[in-house]
Amino acid sequence: MTQRLYLVDSHLFENECTVLSCKPAKDGFDVVVDETVFFPNKGGQPCDTGALGPVRVTDVRESGDELILRTDGPLVVGEKVIGHIDEARRLDIMEQHTGEHILSWCAYRLFDAMNVGFHCAFTYATLDLDKPLTAEQVTEMEDMANDLIRRNLAVHATTYATEEDRKDVPLRKHAEGLVAPIRVVSIEGADSCTCCAPHVHFTGEVGVAKIVSAVAYKGGMRMTFLCGGRALKQFQKLQTTVDAIARRFSTAGDEALTAVEKQEAELKEVKKQNADLTGKLEAYLTAELRAQAEDVKGKKLLVRLTDTDTKRLRPLALATLPEKGLTLLLTERNGQVAYVLCANGLKLDMADLIPAVNLALGGKGGGRGTLAQGSAPASPGLPETVEQLTAYLRNVLKA
Repeated sequence: MTQRLYLVDSHLFENECTVLSCKPAKDGFDVVVDETVFFPNKGGQPCDTGALGPVRVTDVRESGDELILRTDGPLVVGEKVIGHIDEARRLDIMEQHTGEHILSWCAYRLFDAMNVGFHCAFTYATLDLDKPLTAEQVTEMEDMANDLIRRNLAVHATTYATEEDRKDVPLRKHAEGLVAPIRVVSIEGADSCTCCAPHVHFTGEVGVAKIVSAVAYKGGMRMTFLCGGRALKQFQKLQTTVDAIARRFSTAGDEALTAVEKQEAELKEVKKQNADLTGKLEAYLTAELRAQAEDVKGKKLLVRLTDTDTKRLRPLALATLPEKGLTLLLTERNGQVAYVLCANGLKLDMADLIPAVNLALGGKGGGRGTLAQGSAPASPGLPETVEQLTAYLRNVLKA
């Protein structure tokens, strides 16, 4: 059986051990040693990684009483090697996990909300509660947690040989299916629950706990939080963003939101004015285009290359249609030509006409009945192509 040294001292980062077995495995070798500081994938958090003698440890998992260390190279059975974990990784994960215990205790103490799920990734951690909390309650919970952190309370891990030995220890949570021996992680004067993972020695090592989001989840609430170094990095990132926004508005950081809100109001007014002006302009443009339509045997034909926005091309084309006529409007934007072909009061199907338009422009489009549209790459000869299409559609109306 592998002796798990991390259960005794979470801040022990290396130890000498003896290689008991080494077997080839996918992407490396499975190694068993007599004792180790490496924590496995367990309890909602990722395993330790590091070095075992001359090879790298890339994964750690449990298999019965043994811990299997996946390495990127072989080791000699019987030899002694030094195992050394990635200290920064271990400390970071311990900050998050102990922070989760503190937050869970606060939710339980304040609102009788139970922790029903925990996951620690490498950039964030989540805590699931069995009931939803209001924004004010989340803030109260966060404030209480950080007060416990600042008080630098002792964190103890105690293993009890039997349930009887543990019966006088009140638990916030007892993991289902857990059998003796039972390991309990306690925070002095606060939380106490069963847990198999390494934790910090004092709550002050957590630094700070910041809940960055709290959303409804399976009838309860999922909180995403950051502790310690992760919280500091997030604050630094946000500070950089706020400072950049403040400089853009030539104001102080704490006035940036007011400046953004003011600009938003001004932008809404400008958009409204622009919409009003665009409407008036398109009314004039529609009237002008209708006046430019030519008469072909009592039918109106309008073919024009316009300067209108692509999104407005279709409504503009439809607006220019007389009671009996055919319209083809085109516009060029960002190296692309958009076109709309439509008819009114004629025995024509646009599905029969759009292939010729596509061929002339080198584009793709389709439609049926009274409307078809498409797009094509822009070309220097576009004005001449428009003239050719005018002649083609003129002949169509004469037929």
